[in-house]
Amino acid sequence: MNILFVLYHDFSTSSAIHVHNFANLLAKNGCNCAVAVPANKESVTEYLGGDVLYQPCTFAESLERSVELFSGEAMDIIHAWTPRENVRKQCDLLKKRYPGSKLIVHLEDNEEMIVESFVGLPYDQIRSLSEERLRFLLPDLLASPYHYPLFLEQADAVSVITDALLDFVPSHKVYHRLWPAIDLRRFSPEIDGRAVRNRLGFSEDDFLICYVGSVHGVNAQEVRSLYQAGFMANDLGIPVRLIRAGRDVVDFLGADKDELQRYVTNVGYVDMDDVPGLMAAADLLVQPGENDRFNRYRLPSKIPEFLAVGKPVAVPRVNIGLHLQDRENAFLMETGDAASIVAVIRLISNDRELGERIGANGRTFAELNFSEDTVYGKLSAFYESVLAL
Repeated sequence: MNILFVLYHDFSTSSAIHVHNFANLLAKNGCNCAVAVPANKESVTEYLGGDVLYQPCTFAESLERSVELFSGEAMDIIHAWTPRENVRKQCDLLKKRYPGSKLIVHLEDNEEMIVESFVGLPYDQIRSLSEERLRFLLPDLLASPYHYPLFLEQADAVSVITDALLDFVPSHKVYHRLWPAIDLRRFSPEIDGRAVRNRLGFSEDDFLICYVGSVHGVNAQEVRSLYQAGFMANDLGIPVRLIRAGRDVVDFLGADKDELQRYVTNVGYVDMDDVPGLMAAADLLVQPGENDRFNRYRLPSKIPEFLAVGKPVAVPRVNIGLHLQDRENAFLMETGDAASIVAVIRLISNDRELGERIGANGRTFAELNFSEDTVYGKLSAFYESVLAL
């Protein structure tokens, strides 16, 4: 099977982590895979750790070198990673050149809300604008309200990271819920986090929370709630420390910056190979957020990794939280705000055995749902069903 993934950005994005893992997994099982990015294909070695078993290429190369990429064989599947405009345009060119290939479009976010946030107008109002006006307002890195519904309609099938995204998919369309594949050896309870704790100067009494990820306009308030939770917990006498890794695209602390950073160790951007150790050092791994129009339609890439390392995990009761059981394999938060996070911290600090049990059950959930064998079996069966259409 010959599969081309078409990604909207280079390999520095969270989306690229998913695509990288899927392409590697398929290649391990005998498929020929390539991943096309608009430019900067070399970023695959800069941002992603481990082996690269597929062929990275630029958009231009995917058109010019497809015979070379797939050893002279036909391109079977084009898997468009999101319906963003630059991906749609590239897939349109690919389909014209290779009309026998099947097109699958992947959804992983509420693209309409992202467009709203960028333009600053309600989506219905944006959608009423002329196509010419939309081209002026929106960069190709975002979905076009004019083109993306037609792109989904024209696709042979759709993959979604969470079932809620079917709200945007034509009702008759073949679809597959595609959860990420995790290397359960890299993200494992066997990792000893004590070396990281010692290197960063934490004591055994410190209660560590770890958050790995960039802060941008959409999630700024959510990450701020983690900082607030750390401050509030310390006021209650619990020595919480937050390990923070990632880039800040926006200023999300404002005038309270000095106060909120008092209990934070910011290690900045870290190599992907260092991420499992940071997670293993934590006493609690938290994905903040509420059940809103943003979180309902996504699955934060770090949550499967959180679960895989076998530490207790706190998530909102939304997206993947709907598949977890409260106080069984995760702590489910109704709001995911600072007060909710502090409530979980108090529970675990008073009952370490509860945290250990929930962490172990979270690992079992990861093994059942994110193992490479499980994900490959479901994805390959989906591809075969699409090829049979």
